[in-house]
Order: sequence, then structure tokens, then C-alpha cells
Amino acid sequence: MKKTIDLKTYAKINISLDVTGVRENGYHEVAMVMQAVDLYDEMTVSIVPADENSINLTCSRPDIPTDMKNTAYKAAHIIAEEYLNGDKKYAIEIQINKLIPAEAGLAGGSSNAAGVLMGLNSLLELNLPLERLCALGKRIGADVPFCIMALAAAAPELGVSGGSACALAEGIGEILTPLPSADMWAVLAKPPAGVSTAVVYKALDAISDYPHPDTEMVIKGIKEKDSSLIRSGMANVLENVTLRDFPEVADLKKMMSSYDDGITMMSGSGPTVFSLFGDREKAQVAFNAVKESLEGRDHEVFCVATI
Repeated sequence: MKKTIDLKTYAKINISLDVTGVRENGYHEVAMVMQAVDLYDEMTVSIVPADENSINLTCSRPDIPTDMKNTAYKAAHIIAEEYLNGDKKYAIEIQINKLIPAEAGLAGGSSNAAGVLMGLNSLLELNLPLERLCALGKRIGADVPFCIMALAAAAPELGVSGGSACALAEGIGEILTPLPSADMWAVLAKPPAGVSTAVVYKALDAISDYPHPDTEMVIKGIKEKDSSLIRSGMANVLENVTLRDFPEVADLKKMMSSYDDGITMMSGSGPTVFSLFGDREKAQVAFNAVKESLEGRDHEVFCVATI
């Protein structure tokens, strides 16, 4: 009998992003505050008993790969390898309706991987705890553990405790300390260009000195619901590369800053830029102004709430 689960998998923004070191293997040590927002992809994950394990993935966007290059496919493959080696075999079917922009610094692919891990955990009744799911997710990408934690918070019906929609991420991003939600609104704008995270991090290594965020101040502001403290501590060190190498992102940030509450920053390695607001009406006014300013320029613009 076919079993199916429908999921929403959520985008994230980086309220701060600092690079604190580089490991011998080239991976960067980070300290960043990550926050899930209610921009999401729609996913359906199904299992059907079969003679052999198989994975079939379809996506609403034809430019998104549907094989092992896809993070959701990788997640299904890991579950099949780890937990479907006995007598029970399944055909795993994954459908993704992409609403989160790709290559945007919003962790859309990582959230899809999280959805598959969480969905199969439920469908197969594996009862894996958050820590184990995050360990599996780390094998796919550094943002996947946070996306798992955020989905656990947003979808308690999946039965995984310990979720949080906001967290301090350290290590390569997999060491997570839950935080209260920032409880704000955000206007997001993504220009047409895609940005390679690996290329941006590598280019940052060639820059000897740059300002860093005050991560503790950001955390204090989140805990105290004080946007002025969040604002004073915010920074994304990857802007030193992306804003330099992609003038359209720098121009976008400058334009959006004219409509904000004083909090505009790039998410991840970019190119998405976001403005934070403590008030929904202010966010909506800014969204309308940004959307009008970008009309005809092929940007994707959203007004979202933190989860």
C-alpha cells in the first residue's frame, strides 16, 4: 500500500554570518544566526513496497536536477542505504514544487533534503531523533541540519522533538544552539544571477581584514526582542566578496536600504538581499516599493514572516 506525506520545507535567512577560521580540509568555521521564514517549497514524499529500492524525483522547475545532484535525491539515497537494506524494499517517490529561488542563499535545496529525511522518517516509522537526522543531513550539506531543526519546529506532527526556527550555527554550520524566533517580517529580493557559495568562501580567504558581526549582540537582541540590538550587531562577512564581484547585488542592497528600518543585509553567499522589520505594515509598504522599483528587471521579491 502506498503511503504519502505532504510537506512544506522552509527557506532561511542569515541574520548574521561570520567566518572564524579555515580547517585543513578547506571547510570554513562559521558563527551565524540562522532564521527560518515562511517562504517554502511544497513537497510530496511517498513510499510503495517494491522488489528493489528505487528513487524517482520530479520537480516543477526543469532546470533543477532530478538525480544524485539533487539534495533531496541524496537524502532519499542515504535513508535507503542506512535503513532499507533488509527484507523491506521501497520505491521512493518525491515531488517538489519549487517556490524558493535556487542559488539564492536561502537554503532551498537544503530544506528539500530536510523534508525527505523528515518525511521518510515518518513514513517508514524509523523514529529517528533530531540528533540522528541532523547527522545524516550533515553528510548532504552544512545547512541541512538547521533546516531539519526548523522543520521539526514548524511541523510538530512529524513527531521529532527539539525543533527551533532560529539557531546559532557553529562549526561548519552543523553545531546548533536553539534560539527564540526573531519574530520579525522580511522583504526578500533575489536578482537573476546565481552565486556559487564555494567560490565566494574561497575568495574571502584572499581578503586579509574585514569587519565582523557582533554575534553575541545579535543573540541578545533576539532574546530581548530588541531590533536596535539586532541591527547594531548584524553583518555578513561574505558581502565583502559578493557585493564587490556582483555590482547588481550591491545596487540592490543600496536601493532596499532606502525603504527599511535600518536592517538590510545579504543572506548567505547571496545574491538574495533582505530587509528586516518589526512591523508587518512597514514590511508590506517596503515590499510594494521594492517590487515597483524592480519592475521589469526579472527579480523575485517576497514579503515573509519569520517562523
